[in-house]
Amino acid sequence: MVFVPEDRIEQIMKSKRCFNTLQILRALAFLGIFFFHTTLLPDVFSRWSITVFLMLSGFLNAVHGCDKDIDCNPGASWKYAQRKIGRIYPLHLVMLVIAFVLYAYSVKDAIRDVLWERLPIAIGKLASNALLISDWGPKSGWWYNIFSEYNIVSWYLSLSLLLFFLTPLFLRIMHRFYGSEKAKAFMLPRVLLISALIYALTIVINIMLVNHYKDSSMLYIYESPLSRVGDYLIAMQAGYFYGQKGKKQKYQHMALPVIIVVMALAVSIFLIYVGIPRNNVIPADYSWIMNSGFYFTIPSVILIYHLVTLEGINALKLNDSRTIDMITKPLLVIASLSQYAFLIHVPAISLMHGILRRIGDVNIWLWSLISFVLTVLLSVVVDRCKKR
Repeated sequence: MVFVPEDRIEQIMKSKRCFNTLQILRALAFLGIFFFHTTLLPDVFSRWSITVFLMLSGFLNAVHGCDKDIDCNPGASWKYAQRKIGRIYPLHLVMLVIAFVLYAYSVKDAIRDVLWERLPIAIGKLASNALLISDWGPKSGWWYNIFSEYNIVSWYLSLSLLLFFLTPLFLRIMHRFYGSEKAKAFMLPRVLLISALIYALTIVINIMLVNHYKDSSMLYIYESPLSRVGDYLIAMQAGYFYGQKGKKQKYQHMALPVIIVVMALAVSIFLIYVGIPRNNVIPADYSWIMNSGFYFTIPSVILIYHLVTLEGINALKLNDSRTIDMITKPLLVIASLSQYAFLIHVPAISLMHGILRRIGDVNIWLWSLISFVLTVLLSVVVDRCKKR
């Protein structure tokens, strides 16, 4: 990557806090979201990406917290969440202002006569966005005017803040449930049972949301904490098990995790294919399933767990071959920038679309390329500012 120094790339690859295989998965998830927002990819790719992002967070938080006695009182939980969000919160505020300005400019003619009527709503919406509570409120009716986002992807940051606040409590419960010597002896069956119960409950919650909100249920099942906490919790079960047992697990045949990874990828690709509307596989009445908090859960958690087990396999080391190196280094850089690029990319895409539209017809490929380069450049600038 021409924008990132070589020593920074090496630092990324050698980081003990990161699994390179998971970083590559993170990069692919970001690309899925980015090119969905430029309309190059259908929406099912963004559904897969959000599931992967959520499950990576849950898995890694459990891996790094499974052997720690983390205080779960409200004050300590808030500090834990602040540490997780604090690094990108200033960028969130900057992008919120930029997104608001772009939105206001785009609708200035339409709202000129009702400006003073709309002003209190705009202030309320800005407040819910700035406080990162926009994802916690109703997703339909009048209140959605307040609990929605100017930078449309920041709902994920709002969701993450809530999940991070609850993570110390989740870890404390898992310590109680898995911590005894007897529990550790039968840990895998317990993890599988608890994960199955969470998965079943998530399906029930999604069905209830669809039945209650009907045509307006999409945002509830796609963004609502009630729907998405299941992905996070199931990934935490896998991460906790890996932290306690998986690190010591030795495969007699290293081909086994490779086969499992390939199968999990194949199932994910199949679900993506099934979820593309033009393929006409899922009937219209059941298309909500693709947006739900359970559609990609099982293959994603299997993929994440077994990608981690591949980290130490000599045959798959990421710097063993020049060809692999050429592919993985850019992906690792994208992954390291993704926390910034995620917040930057939609305003960047909107800005470039507005500029290109003034010039003439918007070529989707050119628009996507320029927007991507701009997003990466701005993310590098933010990353370098953070390093100072």
